[in-house]
Amino acid sequence: MLASACVAPAESGSGGKGPASDLALGKGDGSLEVREVGPLSLDDMSELRLDGHVPAFRVESFGGTMLEIELRGGGQADPLLVIEGPLPGNGDDTPAGTGTVLTQDDDGGDGLDARLRATLDQPGVYRVLAGTYESLGRGEPPRGARLSLATRCVASCTRPAIPVRTFLGTLREAGALDAVLGGFEAQLATLVPDEGLRERLTSQLHAIARSPDFEGIERFPAVPLRQIGAARAALGLVPGETPAPAEPIDADLGELLGRCEPGRGGPSPVDERLRGVGRGHFPDLSLTACQAHASEELARVLTALAADDGSVVRYRGEEIRTPRELFEALLSAGHAIEVRNERTYANFIGLTAGDRDVVWPVWLDTGEIVGGHPLLVPVGHSHHAWRVTGPDVDARVMFYLGISGAAFFGQTHVRPAWTGEIVTDGAISDDDADHVLGTVDVAAAYLRRIRAERATVAAGMPADGYGFVGVCNDSNAAIEYATRGSVTAFPLLRAAELDAQPALGDGLDEVLASLPNDGDVAPERRDLLRRVLLMTPHDLGSELLVDDGLRAQLDAVQAEVARSE
Repeated sequence: MLASACVAPAESGSGGKGPASDLALGKGDGSLEVREVGPLSLDDMSELRLDGHVPAFRVESFGGTMLEIELRGGGQADPLLVIEGPLPGNGDDTPAGTGTVLTQDDDGGDGLDARLRATLDQPGVYRVLAGTYESLGRGEPPRGARLSLATRCVASCTRPAIPVRTFLGTLREAGALDAVLGGFEAQLATLVPDEGLRERLTSQLHAIARSPDFEGIERFPAVPLRQIGAARAALGLVPGETPAPAEPIDADLGELLGRCEPGRGGPSPVDERLRGVGRGHFPDLSLTACQAHASEELARVLTALAADDGSVVRYRGEEIRTPRELFEALLSAGHAIEVRNERTYANFIGLTAGDRDVVWPVWLDTGEIVGGHPLLVPVGHSHHAWRVTGPDVDARVMFYLGISGAAFFGQTHVRPAWTGEIVTDGAISDDDADHVLGTVDVAAAYLRRIRAERATVAAGMPADGYGFVGVCNDSNAAIEYATRGSVTAFPLLRAAELDAQPALGDGLDEVLASLPNDGDVAPERRDLLRRVLLMTPHDLGSELLVDDGLRAQLDAVQAEVARSE
C-alpha cells in the first residue's frame, strides 16, 4: 500500500481524490512504477511526461519548511500530488512510494489541477510524487500524459544559520572559546606567510576576543587586496574535498558509476572539547543515493581523463581517453548535459553548530572607498558545473582550482544559505552542445597546465601553488574567457610575474595572459566595481545577504556602475 497512515491535508482544502490509504502504488491495473528522480526544483516550473514511471522528487525540510505545489494536467489528465515523509534516516532505505503519506492533493473539485500547501514540520527527507489519479491509483493512466509542475517554498526554505557573534558568545558561556580561537590562530600562523599581516590579524583576533560583545568580528578577518601577494595562502582555509587520483583509471564506466553507495559525509568534528561544533558542509539529501555516488565517481573519472596519464574508460564499446570524448559519447547515447557558470561567497572558515551553519565570511578589502567607507566584500568563489542526465548517467560535477589542486568535484553537499548562489551563464547541450563540450575541454587543459606549473614555477609550494598560479576564480575565468571572451570573476589572483614565463604551448598562454592580476596590479575602479557586482550571489534585497552594511554599499556600487554605462 502507499501508506500505513494518512495525515489529513489541513492546508489543502476539502474534497479531492479520497484518502491516500485507498491508493495502491504499482499494484493497480495500469498503474506505473514510482521512481525516485532527484531534487524537487523549488521556485521553478517544469514539464513532466509520464512514460513508464511516476516521478518522486526529494526535498529536505529544515523543520517547518512550507511548500506550495501545483500540478496541472492541461485538461488531458487528472493530476494527483502526494507527499510522503519524513523518511527514516537519510531516506535512502525507503523505496519511493512506500513511505508514510503526510498529505495528498485536493483538486478543489475541478478535476483538472492538483494543488498542495503543505508544512513539513519535522526535519528530514520527504518525497513529492507527481502523477495522475490513474497512475497512482487503480485505473489506466493516459498514455504519455504531460503535466506541468510548479513549486514554491514560502517558509524555512534554507538550513538555519547562527551569526558569528552569537556563536562565539555561546562558546564563551560554555568555556570553549579559547579552543576555537586557538585553532584559528594556528591556521593564521600556517596560512599567512607575511609576518606583518599575520601579526596584525592575530592582534585583531585577541582584541575581539577580549571585547564583551566581540566588537569587530563581523568584518574579521579582512584580507587587503593590495597585500594579497603575501596572503594568497590565507584564502585556502577549508581543506580540499577530493584529492586527485593516485593512479590511472582503467575500468568500465557502468561499473564505476552503477553502484548506489554514497558516503553522505557531513561536517567533521573540530575538537573533542567542542561538542556539536563541526567544519565543512552538510550532504545534499535531496540527491538520490545513486546520484550522489555517480557524482563523486564521475568527478574522479573526469579528473583522471583530464590528467592525460594513461587513464581509459570503456563505455558502450568505446575506449574513452579525454573528458570531451566522454561527454560526446554520453550525448550520442541520449544524455543531456547542462553547463553552468556558478558563483557564491566562499565559506573558507566553514564552521557549523549542531544543525546550523555559522555565518562567518572572510572579507576582502578592495582598496576602494564607497559611501565614505572602505569597500569590504566577502571573498567570492566561482566554478563551472555540469549536470548530466540520461539513460546511464545522472550526476552533478564542478571544476575549479582548490587547495587540493585543479580537479573535478562531485556536487553532493549543500553550501550555507548565506553564501548564496547565482548562475551568470550557461548552456544546455540540446541548444549549444559546442559550448558544453568547449567548457569541459578547457577545464581539462587547465588541469594539465596547473600540473605542469606545480613541477616548475610552483615547485615546492604548498597545495600545488594554489594562490600563486591562481585560485578558484582564476580557473573559472580561464574557462569563461576561452569560451565566451568575457571576464566577470573577482578577485583573480594568478601572480603577474607568471606572464613573463616561457609559453607552454598548451592553448592557454594567451588566455591566462589576458586575465587581470588583481592581487598585483590594481584593477581600474569601474572594472573592479563591475566584477564585485557580478560576484554577488544574492539579490541586493535578499534577507540572506550578510548584513545591512554590505547591502548599503552594494546598492551604492550598483548605482555607480549604472551611471558609468
